[in-house]
Amino acid sequence: MIIDQELRNKTVRYFVVAAGVSLIMLGLLMLTSGRFDDLLLSLVSFWKGKTPAPHWLGKLQAIGIEVLLSGIVVVAIGWFALPRWSLIMSLAHNYSVLSAASILAVIVLWLPVVLIGHSSTIAGERYWWLGDDAMISMRYARNLADGFGLAWNSSGERVEGYTNFLWTIYMALVHLLPIPASKTSLVILLTNIVLAIATIPVIIRFIRILDGGSLVTGATLVGYVLNRNAMAWTTSGFETTLLTFLFLLATYRVIREAQQGKPNLLTFLLIASMSLVRADAVILSALLYALSVLLSRNRKLVVVYSALSLTLPIAHEIFRISYYGDLLPNTAYLKTSGWNGRYVAGLGYVLDFAKNYPIVIGFAVVGSLLSPQRARLFLLAVFLAYVAYVAYVGGDAFLNFRFFVPVLPLLLALAFLGVKDIDLSCLIKYLSAIFERQFVRRPLRLGLLICGTTIVVLSLMADLIGVGAQLGFGMKQIFGFIVGLGLLTGSLTFPFWQKVASRVFLQQTTSFRISFGILCLVSTPLIVPGYSEFLVPNTADIGNIRIGLLLKQNTPPASKVADFWAGSVFYFSERYAIDFLGKSDRHIAHLPVTSNGTKPGHNKFDFDYSLEVLKPDFVVANFKLPVQKDQMRQSATGDWAFTGQLFFNRIFQEHCLPNPVAIETWRTIFVCDWSSQIDYKYNWQELSPRK
Repeated sequence: MIIDQELRNKTVRYFVVAAGVSLIMLGLLMLTSGRFDDLLLSLVSFWKGKTPAPHWLGKLQAIGIEVLLSGIVVVAIGWFALPRWSLIMSLAHNYSVLSAASILAVIVLWLPVVLIGHSSTIAGERYWWLGDDAMISMRYARNLADGFGLAWNSSGERVEGYTNFLWTIYMALVHLLPIPASKTSLVILLTNIVLAIATIPVIIRFIRILDGGSLVTGATLVGYVLNRNAMAWTTSGFETTLLTFLFLLATYRVIREAQQGKPNLLTFLLIASMSLVRADAVILSALLYALSVLLSRNRKLVVVYSALSLTLPIAHEIFRISYYGDLLPNTAYLKTSGWNGRYVAGLGYVLDFAKNYPIVIGFAVVGSLLSPQRARLFLLAVFLAYVAYVAYVGGDAFLNFRFFVPVLPLLLALAFLGVKDIDLSCLIKYLSAIFERQFVRRPLRLGLLICGTTIVVLSLMADLIGVGAQLGFGMKQIFGFIVGLGLLTGSLTFPFWQKVASRVFLQQTTSFRISFGILCLVSTPLIVPGYSEFLVPNTADIGNIRIGLLLKQNTPPASKVADFWAGSVFYFSERYAIDFLGKSDRHIAHLPVTSNGTKPGHNKFDFDYSLEVLKPDFVVANFKLPVQKDQMRQSATGDWAFTGQLFFNRIFQEHCLPNPVAIETWRTIFVCDWSSQIDYKYNWQELSPRK
């Protein structure tokens, strides 16, 4: 038996090393062989059923780097880690080691994205930037630091175009430091890295208090550190990471204090502060207040502390009403009022999230429902209630599920706890008993037979019936044939595989539990593959910074500029800003939606008002001249309809379109003819190195 075990271990080790070497060779071929690139492009063409776009070659090069690095990691695991697996597993039970490894992973994987992926050298100087909406908050912060108040423009019009009060205040403090505008964003980005690191020990404590153990803790930490969505928002400079930290810390303290029977005022101040970090986090605060009441044995003290902590959001609301004259932030009206379609958009956003986390959600729900711990059931209720709220407000306009990132560590923890606690043997016996019944087994076998036959026939007949080209058959056709054949085989041999599967599952429940944990992990959006994309600076962000700097260099300080991108262009130009999409415009925010777009905050605009009433000197359009009218008509509908509708606007065509600025930008700057600065469409100077 010992010899067999050693032989099995060596076989696994050599297999892993061989797999790693294969990946290294594949990565080197992708990076060094032009002919191999042609072969890969041919395979992509075969799979997609059409010739891939030119940018695919760059994608393949980036994937080649990832394949090469992945191969090196796999070889290291097979050659060095597997022979010392018992030592590694013993270290994995040490929470200090888990914490240190996770922190190191954040530094190695997330920090380069901040330093490389969110910076570029422009006119000889290195600039850093945040996500464009975060740059809106940076503009408010700089105006506050400069003594103009929490205002969008330095002229003092008061409209609350941000939703992250405390984060904006912190940004204002950063602007008091003696650093140039090119580096202020770097401070914010590094702050987020620190907050992400600070979240790691909170995750460990949170899982330990739920009796998760070291393996659940390690799995959750891996799921957090390698999560694409969490890294994307941390490295974009949004308040999301701070909100994640506060929510998880407050949740942990609520559960711990409920177990000890000793509520603490500081915990409730943390709960209350979340609504100041982001306005709509008041929902998370309310859910944690409810959780405290449900779990605590000293409910009177919980109610007293809750009431005392509410002085924070109440004071902020009084400030909002007195300073801005509104009950809610301007963006709340912009994104939720006058838009009946937001419920459909919100449901689509939630379903998209569920599609990206199906197995995690499944284990979190089942595990919490079957758990004897009341806390886990209530935590599941908190998550589901928050999901309902996100659907109600219409979701978000951006990728990577910003609204769900604050509750993502909670969801991952519940999922891996579910994998650990679910009694697989009982579940397998129960399912086996169900499948033994004829009224279940016969329809299932018939369904497999029909599905398998249909897929096989369609795969073989696709070209004959004329749908091959439309559906992109080729490799997919072959894949479909194999899947269909597998379903047919399964329907014919169902009783045999049912018995085999039941016996195997019952004898290897531990192995399958580990497999389910790995399945949970790999079914989530991970950093790899695709990590190299985060290291490539976004050309749109670079272009917007250039436009902002060009406006600052070539226009008088009193100029008015109108744009759709309300972040970097306005922050770096330091000019009077007119936001076409109304994030900082009360008039537009209270309008009904003016397009059929489904992106919150991007479907309200009034160009007659923004142009004829506000009279911008310069308009930055979302298209580059020359354009075709057919192309503009296509872009005048859908989620980005504002681009084409500006082009066809009567006032824009008459007064602005004829006067493009003679300078190379990724979009187009126009001078409107009512401006006293109409001569500024000539003789613009390209950016020169800063002296």
